[in-house]
Amino acid sequence: MKYINSKKIDNIKLNKENFYVLIDFDRTLTKEGSISCWRVLYYSDLLGEDFKQRYDQIHDKNSETWECRFKEYIDLLHEKNLTNKIIKGAIEKTDLQLRDGAKEFLRKMNEMDIPVIIISCSIGNVIKEYLKFNNCNYENIYIYANYCDIDKKQNDIYTVTPVSKQKVTFSKNIEDIIVTKEYILLLGDVVDDVNMVTKEKLEQTITVGFLDKKIEQELELYKSTFDIVLTDNASFKEVEDILLNKR
Repeated sequence: MKYINSKKIDNIKLNKENFYVLIDFDRTLTKEGSISCWRVLYYSDLLGEDFKQRYDQIHDKNSETWECRFKEYIDLLHEKNLTNKIIKGAIEKTDLQLRDGAKEFLRKMNEMDIPVIIISCSIGNVIKEYLKFNNCNYENIYIYANYCDIDKKQNDIYTVTPVSKQKVTFSKNIEDIIVTKEYILLLGDVVDDVNMVTKEKLEQTITVGFLDKKIEQELELYKSTFDIVLTDNASFKEVEDILLNKR
């Protein structure tokens, strides 16, 4: 099913010159049934016998904040000597799946030179390697996520949480690119993803929400939050059709 705020969609005409994309990763670019990027390492069995147990202990305890939990995850990855080789091996072993049409969507954004900014509270090391694995780590894609500094230069990032995406600070290079764009296309799978933009920018933003579970319970909330709501593991082709008025 799809639900569309036609009035707003009709008033915003996107073209390759006037917008950029803000997008979540887990269960937005990937399918609803796919594991998260954190869990790619968990299920790979490449980080030692006790890694799952230690990870579960962090996950299950009552951490003060998301940041505390993510820092503990990353500290554990350092302790287990995470490497890019391990990440690549984990991606090849585990069941991380792109949403239908996602790969084609990213390719088209690249061909049109439209900036795609991924903001995820998952682990950016895995996101980057997964995009490489699928031949879609294009130069127009910028990833803002938590990060395990494998080279141990004390550049770990654990501050990107489900409720702090609006606080992500873009590099000057990206700011210089997007400052010329009038509109934003935002895609996510939870209502907090709308916070990737400030309230002041919402009028210039087309928001798309993928609602794939608890549909009856969450539908009205999603409809009041997103301009477009797509259910049942919808594909990116459906997003494109709506934006091109092929409804």
